Amino acid sequence: MVRTRLTTGGFAEPVVADTAKSLSKMGHRVILLAWDRNAKGEETVTTDWGTIWKYQEECSLNNPLSFVRKLPGFLRWSTWQILAFQKIETDIILHYHDLDTLIGGVFTSKIGEMPLVYDCHENYPGLVKGAISSRGATLLHKLEAFLLKYCSGIMAAGPAGYVRLNDMVNIGSNAPFSADEDEAFKVLSKPQSEFLNTRITRVGNAKRLDSYPISRIEKRKRGEKFRLLYIGVLEKHPSRGILETAITVSKMKGIQFDIGGFGTLVPTLKKVCEKMGNVNYIGSIHPDNVPLQTIESDAVLMALDPKNDNNRMSAPNKLFEAMSAGVPIITCKELLMGQFVENEEIGLTFEWGKWDRLKAAIMKLVYDKELHTKMGKRGRKLAEKTHNWDKCEERIESLYRYVKLNGTNLP
Repeated sequence: MVRTRLTTGGFAEPVVADTAKSLSKMGHRVILLAWDRNAKGEETVTTDWGTIWKYQEECSLNNPLSFVRKLPGFLRWSTWQILAFQKIETDIILHYHDLDTLIGGVFTSKIGEMPLVYDCHENYPGLVKGAISSRGATLLHKLEAFLLKYCSGIMAAGPAGYVRLNDMVNIGSNAPFSADEDEAFKVLSKPQSEFLNTRITRVGNAKRLDSYPISRIEKRKRGEKFRLLYIGVLEKHPSRGILETAITVSKMKGIQFDIGGFGTLVPTLKKVCEKMGNVNYIGSIHPDNVPLQTIESDAVLMALDPKNDNNRMSAPNKLFEAMSAGVPIITCKELLMGQFVENEEIGLTFEWGKWDRLKAAIMKLVYDKELHTKMGKRGRKLAEKTHNWDKCEERIESLYRYVKLNGTNLP
């Protein structure tokens, strides 16, 4: 596996680690070649699913120019590691994460004659569209469509990604830049059989329910204060409304807003928290501790600026963490996720930028305890029925069988 980032502390992101665990369970030896952009700690780390080999070169997560300059070095290093490993292990399947690694993946696949799985976590051209020109984003989109021809298997993270990648496979570079919203929404209710025994599947951010034990959920009790929780990336762009939420909550009685995560927004956030008695920065949370933190919350916040295509069409970690923990989620009405939350009645929505509506949503959950309980239970049942890692694991296993059967013989 090849990935251009790790979380704080040099750990694999939850969905990457979950995928690696499933592959290990299937009998694969898993090695993650990852760019440690903090350049700290051990170069090699052993985990319960395999090994992380780190390329240690400092590079800020929000410095795109530095990233572009240093990316070729990481891709060269990854290729050399794989080719060296091929001398002692011939049965190798390459698993490259996101478009920023895909050129290297196709190159390595070609010269080493190894099948390539493309694990697409997001609409990368849509993600960087605000940082580069529209023309540049369109060129990236066309490049991704071209490179897909050389991928033996394709994994999409969210419903929008699944629709977009299917369009690219079928239409090529003429495929739409973003998925059709109605088509993406339909993917959320597709039967499991449609994601099996095929070149492209959807895995996403669903959680392992054994990390969210129902016994622990049933024992929890509401504290004196209503605890609103956000744990995740803390960057200024694209905005997640963290500072705006902090200001909104600071004026409310009986509400506590706990914020965890890492990013360039942290220094500003710490200063803000010093001035607000009911807003707390709880530090960078290890992925293994996120389930308990979520279970012990009263609601999870996942606000995203809908102007960004990637935000608008995403199905992020927070949605599935809240569902698995049996906790209502508060998100934005304009998002695909917002439509899903409203349709399934597992949380409340508000219009982005209308922070008084966010306040109203919080207060509704505070005072309507019956509604709060019903939404949490509906979310958990939905996770148990459809949106859980067991379903994803079956899809990964099916995809790898397809790849091993077909090898580099692409359709």
